[in-house]
Amino acid sequence: MKALGLGVVGSGVIAIQAIFEHMQLGDLSGRVYLEAVCDPVPGRAQAAAEKYNIKKYFQSLDEMLEDPDVDIVSLCSPISLHYSQGLQAIRAGKSVHFNKTMALTTAEATELIEEAAKRDVKLVASPGMMLWPTNRKIRKAILQNELGKVTWAMAGVEGVMFYHLNEETRKAGGIVPAWYYKQPSGGPQYDSTAYALHSMTGVLGPAKRVSCFSGQIMKSFQFGEQAIESEVDDNIMMMLDFGNSVFGIIYSALKGEPFNGFTPAVYGTEGSALNGKIKDAPMFGQPHEMFLFPNITPEHLKLAQPHVFADVMQLVDAVREDKPTVVSAEHARHVIEIIEAGWESARTGKAVGLTTTFQTTSLEELA
Repeated sequence: MKALGLGVVGSGVIAIQAIFEHMQLGDLSGRVYLEAVCDPVPGRAQAAAEKYNIKKYFQSLDEMLEDPDVDIVSLCSPISLHYSQGLQAIRAGKSVHFNKTMALTTAEATELIEEAAKRDVKLVASPGMMLWPTNRKIRKAILQNELGKVTWAMAGVEGVMFYHLNEETRKAGGIVPAWYYKQPSGGPQYDSTAYALHSMTGVLGPAKRVSCFSGQIMKSFQFGEQAIESEVDDNIMMMLDFGNSVFGIIYSALKGEPFNGFTPAVYGTEGSALNGKIKDAPMFGQPHEMFLFPNITPEHLKLAQPHVFADVMQLVDAVREDKPTVVSAEHARHVIEIIEAGWESARTGKAVGLTTTFQTTSLEELA
């Protein structure tokens, strides 16, 4: 099959770090190439095209989707646009990679999934946390009963309200992250906490219920000389009920010391998976082994965001070879439902049941 033409929506930090810079390595040119970029800010798409050797540039998504040489699309735009832009791309017959999250609501995610099925196009939705070797090893240990009966788990993020303010690429280009501090899609849940949610549900399986406390501590943040007024909650704690008396804690803390981060610490009656070890045995011989994602060579690991580029390549493999992927839209929808249910729980003070599910990674797939 011919190499696929990739069209990238947006030319900001995530597009630069997760796609443009990785594509310059040239190791995947026989499978995918940069066909086009679009960005509504005048001059930005052209500048990106010239710098990163992208064949075409557009100011509107409509124009890019009309290009017959654009086979697949990656959405590197603000989260609040993912649903509408994804739907537009699907209806244009393009397979789509969504950066997290693929939508803001469960209903939107369901519509994207159903529309893609009607038009026989592929969807891949970041973050693909079950591509991460650490999560795969923990999942395998659980399925092989190495930890006994799982009792509880914990994962989360801290300090994420400051992360985008300090990205070097963003500071160098003066790319203000104002979107991160505005409703409806700002704050940690749809952005950083999605990693921890994908990891925990990928390792333990779909959750059944959610209980949540949520609040706002800081009202403004500083990016260079510019003050950004914040509209979003920045300190959030969730409890997930996985059934059979198995519980998970997901934290999005304004400040604190990271506790195992995106990868869940998992505790069982016969041992734990914690800090790179399963029952005190190291998971890896060398630290770099925990970042050996599919399609990612050591050269890619020297660049930022190799895990996101690995997700993009999952779409390439799905379209070219009809390969199934664990970076599924159904898993992303389940995480979105958890986030939605968390907001409802925080508002009402009640636990909220979940209805969506997804195909978990089997022992055979982990071999």
